Amino acid sequence: MDDAVEEPGINTFVQLPAYMREANRGLFEPRVLSIGPYHHGRESTRDMEAHKEHILQGFLQRPGNANHAYYVQEVTARCFAQARRCYVGNVDGYTVEMLTRDGCFIVELLLRWSEGTAHVDNYVWLMWNSVYYDLLLFDNQIPFFVLDRIFRVFVAHNANQAFNNSVQLLHLVRIFFNHRGQFSWANLNDLNLPNASQVRHLLDLQYKLVISNNLGIEAARRDGCLCRLFCCNIVCHRPSMPRGIPGANELQDYGVRFRAKRLNEMVKLFDVTFQGKTMKIPRFEINFGSKILLANLFAYDQQIACQPAAAGNAAVVDNNGNHGVVEQGRNNNNNNNNIGVVTSYVVLMNALVNSRDDVVVLQEEGVLDNMLSNEEEVASFFNNLGRCVLVDVTEHRYSRMFQDVNRYWRNGVFRKYCSIFCMKHCKTPLTCLSLLAAILLLIFSCTSMIFAILKYTRD
Repeated sequence: MDDAVEEPGINTFVQLPAYMREANRGLFEPRVLSIGPYHHGRESTRDMEAHKEHILQGFLQRPGNANHAYYVQEVTARCFAQARRCYVGNVDGYTVEMLTRDGCFIVELLLRWSEGTAHVDNYVWLMWNSVYYDLLLFDNQIPFFVLDRIFRVFVAHNANQAFNNSVQLLHLVRIFFNHRGQFSWANLNDLNLPNASQVRHLLDLQYKLVISNNLGIEAARRDGCLCRLFCCNIVCHRPSMPRGIPGANELQDYGVRFRAKRLNEMVKLFDVTFQGKTMKIPRFEINFGSKILLANLFAYDQQIACQPAAAGNAAVVDNNGNHGVVEQGRNNNNNNNNIGVVTSYVVLMNALVNSRDDVVVLQEEGVLDNMLSNEEEVASFFNNLGRCVLVDVTEHRYSRMFQDVNRYWRNGVFRKYCSIFCMKHCKTPLTCLSLLAAILLLIFSCTSMIFAILKYTRD
């Protein structure tokens, strides 16, 4: 199955609902680069079109490379019909020449970055950061099998022995997206890359790497009831428990302590725990780039969750007509829960962050490293994203932890006032000394009053 191409049984690419875009402006629209049919002709991306053509010519002029007509012929014969079936909606205006140009543009970008010549085109180099994030947008994609076919043609005509196998394309993608450690969530250096035929598009590859780096996080399971073991007609009444949890500021008033985990090979981004009265959350640096990555992974996570079990896999057909099935990135150990870790994480942060005061609490504890303009922007980001959940999240990955938090919160009225007292008067050594001095002064005053009363009664 060396020359396999994907023949999708479902639509790989869909457009996000308008309300989701409106609530999260700037997170799902390309700033400088359009890839695929959905954003083609967009005003903000028109300047890049001329530079696409310039980079395409640079790709075609590589020693021994095939000409443009040959690439168009290969894409037409091997990919175009399958690629068109991947898109929902009318994409008749997106021609095979456009698809070939987009594919060659991406492959040339990957090659230039690996060779250290990405600065040759000054405009692209100036816009490099925007190009990086535009290539990971939810509906700004082309099928990966198109990139794979173009790269195979390039390798077949290239004399450079460095490009001698199909896996090399995935390594080029890894090198590009892991530069300067921007995509640290996936810990790309220590992961086995999937086969090219298992990748739907560039965002799907990043999603697979993130999910595979968070497989140790168990999905929430429904607690069993002993009544069901004896009589199915007995209704077990349990105390009702809220589905959500209070914000970070209120939880801190009730004595909950927040601790930050530093990301490493043992600590995953979505590995959030609550034990005793301590909630440990991996540290998250929030900037404009991480907002884009989280938002688009969140959107794609829900697309995967909405797919039927059979559609979670991608069909593959080779040149001999042999069909096969490759698994998608979701780990479905629990059939009762198909909510991914990214969606669950957004639900968690939307619950914890309701206002700037909640952001301040998480900042002070090192959970959030805010690189945005203010705390209100952080709260608005998580709240706007949380309102765009498209799937039922009543049984998300942290639902069991939510129950534990609510149990602690409901039984902690006295604990709340003790916690507030300690936070106000025992937060720093200076406040502790002030409290101690006040207590000693109170004791001295009471003792003096008692002695004065005793002396008066004796006289």
